[in-house]
Parts: sequence; C-alpha cells; structure tokens
Amino acid sequence: MNRDKKAPLKLSKVSLIICIAAFVFSGISILISYGMNKNAQRMYEHPYTVSNSARAMRSRLWDMKSFSGILLTHDFQEKTDKESFFQARYDMQNEAIETIRELYLGPASDVDSLSSAMDTLIAVQTKACSYVDDHSADKIQNYMDENVYPCYDQVSDCLTTIIDFADAKIYSLKEQVQKSGVTATIVSLIIAFSTIGLTILSSRQERRNIEMLISREHELQDALFLAQQSSNAKKDFLSRMSHEIRTPMNIIVGMTTIAGANLEDKNRIKDCLSKIAFSSKHLLMLINDILDMSKIEAGKLSANNVLFELPQMFETLVPAIYSQATAKGSAFECEFSSIISDTVIGDSLRINQILLNLLSNAVKFTPAGGTIRLNVSQSPVKNGKTRLTFKVEDNGIGMSEEFLQHLFTPFEQEDGTVSRKYGGTGLGMAITKNLVGILGGVISVKSKQGEGTVFTVELPVEVPEEKEERKNGALENLKVLVVDDDEGVCTHASILLKKMGIDADWVQRGSVAVQMVLKAHEEYCDYNVCLIDWKMPDMDGIEVARRIREELGPDTLVIIISAYDWSEIELEAKAAGVDAFIAKPLFESSLYQVLSSVICAENDKKEESKTSSISFKGRRFLLVEDNELNQEIAAEILKVAGAEIECASDGKEAVDKFSTSPNGYYDLILMDIQMPIMDGYEAAKAIRLVDREDADHIPILAMTANAFHEDEAAALAAGMNGHIAKPIEVDTLYRKISELLE
Repeated sequence: MNRDKKAPLKLSKVSLIICIAAFVFSGISILISYGMNKNAQRMYEHPYTVSNSARAMRSRLWDMKSFSGILLTHDFQEKTDKESFFQARYDMQNEAIETIRELYLGPASDVDSLSSAMDTLIAVQTKACSYVDDHSADKIQNYMDENVYPCYDQVSDCLTTIIDFADAKIYSLKEQVQKSGVTATIVSLIIAFSTIGLTILSSRQERRNIEMLISREHELQDALFLAQQSSNAKKDFLSRMSHEIRTPMNIIVGMTTIAGANLEDKNRIKDCLSKIAFSSKHLLMLINDILDMSKIEAGKLSANNVLFELPQMFETLVPAIYSQATAKGSAFECEFSSIISDTVIGDSLRINQILLNLLSNAVKFTPAGGTIRLNVSQSPVKNGKTRLTFKVEDNGIGMSEEFLQHLFTPFEQEDGTVSRKYGGTGLGMAITKNLVGILGGVISVKSKQGEGTVFTVELPVEVPEEKEERKNGALENLKVLVVDDDEGVCTHASILLKKMGIDADWVQRGSVAVQMVLKAHEEYCDYNVCLIDWKMPDMDGIEVARRIREELGPDTLVIIISAYDWSEIELEAKAAGVDAFIAKPLFESSLYQVLSSVICAENDKKEESKTSSISFKGRRFLLVEDNELNQEIAAEILKVAGAEIECASDGKEAVDKFSTSPNGYYDLILMDIQMPIMDGYEAAKAIRLVDREDADHIPILAMTANAFHEDEAAALAAGMNGHIAKPIEVDTLYRKISELLE
C-alpha cells in the first residue's frame, strides 16, 4: 500500500532543537540590531538638537558682545526701553538653555555651568546699564573690558564644551551602533541558514537509511492490517446485527409465552404487552437504521435539494421536541440569530432528520430538570449561497474523551448500561454524520462527562433570488408590545418587527405588560398588537389577555406565542380575548403573515362598525379653527357621528359666541392653539372667566399640530380638559370626545 508513497520528512528531536535555537538566535540578533539602530537614531536626534541650540545661542552671544557697548550708550527714550531690549535677548538665551538641559546627554554640570555663567552675565550687564548713566565713554569702555566682556567669554567657553561633546556623541554613537547592527544581523543569518541547512541534510540522510530498512516491513504490515480490518469489520457487523436483532426478538417471544401462560392475570398480560410493544418499536427502529446505513454504505443516498421555508420545517420539529422534553421534565429552548433568508434551497428532509436525531438524543440523555438548547444562525449570503449553523446543547450525562473518538462508529455506545438504560441502536450518530457529509456539511462535538454535550452542524444551502419586497400598508405605524420571559425571544422578535418597519417594546413579565398597556392607553398612545408568550412564570399569556380585555375591551389585538400545541388551550384563549396564535421559533415570514391577517381582519371590523358604534346625535360642538380646510374636515368627521357643529375662526370669536349663547348651549369646544387675534390658550382662559354657570365645566379639547408633552401641559394649564394632536385619527378623536362628554 505504501510502496509508491514517500514517507513524510520528519526531523529528529536534536534537529528540531537546532532549528529552533537558530531561529531564536536570529530573531534575537535582529531585534537587538533593530533596537540599537533605534537607540542610535534617538541619541543622534538629541545631540543634534543640543548642538544646533548651543550654536544658535553662541551666535546671539557674540552679537550681544559686539554691540553691547553701543547699546549701553545708546539713548533710549526711557530706561525701561533699554532693559526691555536686553531682557528679550536674555529670554531667548534662557529658553535655549532649557532645551539643552532637556536633551543634553553629557554631564549635567556642563549645563549647570552654562546656566550659572549666563545668570552672572545678566547680573553684570544689568548693573552696567545703571553705570553708564553717570560716566564717560572711556570709563564705560574700561568697565566693560574689566567686568562685562569676561562674563561673555565664560558663557562662550561653556557653550563650546557642550557643542564639542554633542558633536562627538553624534558621530561616534551613530557609527558604532550601525556597525554593531550590521555585524549582528549578518552573523545571525549565517548561523541560522547554516544550522538549518546542516539539519535538513542530516535528516534527509537519516530518512533514506530508515526507509531502506523498513520499506518491506511496511508493505507486510499494511497487507496484514487490511486483511484483519476487513475480516473484523464483517465479523463485528454481523455480530452486532445478530445481537441487536435477537435481543428484542427474544423479548417478544418470551413475553408472548409468558402472556399465554397467564391468560387469567390481566395485570400480567398488560405488563407483557407493554414490553412487547416497546421491543417491537426498538426492533423497527433498528431495522430502519440498518436500512439507512446500508443505503449510505452502498452510495444510494444523495442530496435532494428543493425550495423550502425554514419556518415550516421548525413548526413541526420544535413542538415535537418540546413535547418530548416536557414529558421528561426537561426544558427546551430555541434561539435564532442572524436569519437573513427564511426561504432556502436544500434537502429539508435530511436536515430535519439530522436535527431530530441530535435533539432526540439530547432529550434522551438529559435527566429531568435539565435544559436542551437549539441555536440556529445563518451566515451572510455570498454568490447566492449561505451556511446554516445548528448548535444543539444540553447539560445531560455527557461523554468521556475516550468514547468521543468512536462516537460516529456504527453500533457504538458508551457502555452496556447506556444501552440498557436509555435504549437506542447505536447507529443514530453514524447515520447523522454520514447525512451531514452527503449534504456537504461538517459536524463537530464537545462533551464532558457529567456536564453535557454540544453538537455543532454547518450545512451549505442556496438562497433563491430576492423577490420584490412585500409591503402591507396596514402594518405601517403599528405599535407592538412583545411579552416573553425569555430575553432572547424578545430581542429576536423586536429585530424582526424592526425589519418590517414596526416599532416594538418588550417586557419579560405578564404583570408588567398589563401595566404598560394601561399606561399607553391613558397617554392616548395605545399598543395596536400584543405578542404574548403562553407560558410565563408570574402570569401566563391567557391571563394577560384576559386582564387587557377587562380593562380596555377589544381594541388591542392579542396574539399568543407558543412552542407547544395550542389546540388544548385554543377555546380558553379565545374566550379570554386572544385573536390569533403564532408558533415558536419566530420567523419574519410567519410573523408578517399573522400580523397581516389579524390587522386586516381588525380593520375590516372597524370599518363596519366605525359610524354605528359612536353617536353624538343631539350634541352641539363649537369648533374653533382658523384654517378653512382643517375646519371643513373636522366638521365633516364630527357630523358623520351625528354632532351639530358651529364654527369660529379665531379665539376672540369663540369667546364671543360662547358668552352670547344660552347657558348649556354648547356641549363641548374643540380649540385650535395657533390662531390670529387670540390664540387657543388665551381663549380657553377667557371662557373659564365668563360669569355663567357652565363656564367652569364645559369640556374644552385642544386640537392642534403642537404634539409635544409640553404643549399638552400648557393646554391643561390654560384650563382645557384634554389634548389631541393633528393629523386627526378619527377613532382617537371620537373616543376622547366620548370620555369628556361622559
């Protein structure tokens, strides 16, 4: 088998150590060289700046010395001008000294000497400024020669010392460091390549010698291994097949015999029939798994890709797993993230079989009180393709490291106790891995005994071309409240709703949801739809729906979210006021479909009852509005409900009409705010001050485009009873007027 196959190049431990040492040494040498060059550059920059600063300072010093005598005898308008002239130059010199002090790499005493000499020069020259006032030119010159010029020379000597040191430092350090860096780099590279070359040559020679000695042994071992492998595989398969089939058959035959011998003992017969049914089920599972394995090994299974909806697949899968987990006393959680396309092209049947195998095993091997999680995500679409990632996690009995090596081998189970306690054929994982491979995916597993297991499956699927985005005008401007004790479900639902252009709030407790719905109603910003989870700890979804209906009536739509089969609670839920149901997990397509159906149905219902449910017949309203078109629209809306309308075009006209009308003539006043002559606030205050019985209690409703909270507060402060924002929503207007009239 290995005759034509070359043995891979394998280095000895010594060779590896040599190679590693060579590379390490080379790396260190290069780093040292690099560091030396950096330090040299840094040292070069500092002395260079010091040298330039010292030279500039010395140049200014010579200029001052050359012209100091002239400057001291020069007639300035004031003595302070002369002092300011010299002080400007002293400041420049002192600034240069500070720069030198900061960057100078030589002895600090050099800079201290320079600073001291400069201070002495300043003091002596300042004294000379006073001396020149009362002395002749000859005496001044003598004074300068004896006292001032020596100080200049002392400063110049200090600068020369610093300049010489800086210049020497520049060139010596730069040359020395560069030479060291180049030398270290060359040496390290020579050593590294020499060591590597010698090591490779030595290893190749050693490999040739070994290959010549063991080539025939390999051939014999390979032939023997293949023969033994083939024989053992056949023997193992037949042995396991025989054992797995005979065991349930033996139970069926044995229990049948026992039942036949105890025909008068009903309990005994019942027990036997139960065991026969269980064994028959096990036998059928075994035969089905064996047929699948046979097809896989014969290469008769292939992917059958079709267009399918992910929501449809999970609508059947998730409730089934929920039921299994609930029956065992475990919890099942399902999370979805980054689902880009609900519709994909793939083998839905095989994907469903893979997930069912993994989730059923997770339920089977997770004791009561445990948790099984399914997380589904989707990678970004690229060239019409994406990858679905399924993560099945449980905190069950887990598996040992040793068994994980054989997990996907047919008929393998942890030990005999697992088979006896949990059942199973030992073929499920082998079938699952093969199905994943047929679909072009990968499967991985992490597990720790006593802590649980995590399976991760990645499957490639295609995404059909995007269709024209569906839009439903009825869903625009909806306000939705999501209620679920699982934060992940709440955030996922909010993301889906946002993609549809719908604003959503969410809470995790039913009691809080009821409070939020009531508060929104009081603030005239009701929720249109409430998506409520069926099972929550403090208050279940049906009870939340019942409370909402008791407080608000039928206006807010209620949709129950559930991963369970809701047929058992459907009658109770509808009696509590639930409008519809939607299955977990939530998908954009399923959520859109349910919302569209309930909203459309509700809109149809409202259209039928809009004009018949509310009537203002026999009521007279004063409509105060300066815009003729708005006045006409509002008047027509109110007349539809049977109200008699009188209009005023500004606040003053409204006050006059109210003041001259009989007591109780108007039932309500609708007041615009921004109007000429007199605005709505002033008009409301004036009406409240009219001396008549109904002035202090006639309802005044602000009806304006000013929609902020501050505007509402200002309306109430002016004596109005309520506030409604334009553009006018008919239902909200009717409801608010009805409340005020009541």
